[in-house]
Amino acid sequence: MCERIKKINKILVIHNFHRSGSPSGDDLVFKKETELLEKYGHKVIKYNPSNDEFYNGTVKRKMSIILQIPWSFVSYYKIKQICKTENPDIAHVHNFFPLLSPSIYYALYSARIPIVQTLHDYRILCPNSFFLKKNSICTLCKNGAFYNCIKNKCFNDSRIQSIPIALMDGWHNMMATFKRKIDAYICLTSLQKEIFVDAGFGEEKVFIKPNFVEDDFYTGEYRNGDYVVFIGRLGTEKGLETVIDAWGSLPDVPLKIVGVGPQEDKYKDAVIYKNIKNIEFLGFRPHQECMEILDGARFLIMPSIWLETFGLSIIEAFSHAKPIIASNCGSMTELVKDRDTGLFFEPKNSCDLANKVRWLWQNNEQCIQMAKNARREYEEKYTPKINYEILMGIYEIVLKKSETKS
Repeated sequence: MCERIKKINKILVIHNFHRSGSPSGDDLVFKKETELLEKYGHKVIKYNPSNDEFYNGTVKRKMSIILQIPWSFVSYYKIKQICKTENPDIAHVHNFFPLLSPSIYYALYSARIPIVQTLHDYRILCPNSFFLKKNSICTLCKNGAFYNCIKNKCFNDSRIQSIPIALMDGWHNMMATFKRKIDAYICLTSLQKEIFVDAGFGEEKVFIKPNFVEDDFYTGEYRNGDYVVFIGRLGTEKGLETVIDAWGSLPDVPLKIVGVGPQEDKYKDAVIYKNIKNIEFLGFRPHQECMEILDGARFLIMPSIWLETFGLSIIEAFSHAKPIIASNCGSMTELVKDRDTGLFFEPKNSCDLANKVRWLWQNNEQCIQMAKNARREYEEKYTPKINYEILMGIYEIVLKKSETKS
């Protein structure tokens, strides 16, 4: 295996960054994964425009970007040029939306560069990427019926804004772009793999590689913190309405909420209206500071109502020896072990959540044991070294198939 790895000299890693100040797991994964590859001696060529280009652009520039969501000639020719100049051994795509567009796959394919795609969300099956409609799981578009996105105003609750995304998915579904141009897909859990295979993606091309986090803070001792923490995007899909309702009956349990998002003001207003004194909104914090806040917590809550593809904050908590209270849906059911590394509650059930929080808060001995189990889970599955070996194994399979085809 080592001999094969040395042959992977150049890796082109492509990622469309989210807006600055917006918490994003895939942005962090891109940064950490490229650093990991560089640490092991690979030359990493990065192409990573940012959505700041859209938000800080003129009206004309914004319209141009919107019109190029289905196909960006700028990205197509830029990737073609990079392939010609650098001649990478393999390309790894993380996020193409909205600036890059699926045109990048055609550029890579025409340059005969093998393509690996990490599926951080469900964008190529669901235009709003969450499989969520009006706070409920929705898979109407999964098998190509993308008109439902326009009909139901799935993107930003706007029919106009939903059109270009639905057109992108519809066109490239018809052209089989995602199924034919990409050599391998990386899913983060087996549940996510099942969804994509069920949607017609060849099982032999779909691999499972979880995310990883570095072990920067753990001292070997469990810190019994004096608050609970949530870290993530303040959007509907994260289930914070349930949390706020639950905390109305938890006056003695402090909660720190770290993150920003489209529902931030709504959640703050709800806390004021309900006169909840023990919830503190900390806003956006740099990753290092987020980890310090996590390190001081007793446990983390993960109340998502969508089919989370992973949940990076879960393994961040594991690395800090912190148990999780998570909703019993999506990837959480695979990452968290009930009454071993944390507790499950029924999604959107604030009474059940309140009961689980109260129990874990009051039962210190069980909380400490779950914390130790969480740390063990991290060491066995989510370290950088383990992740690198899995990633190299996927690259090797892809390159071997590519050599066979040529």
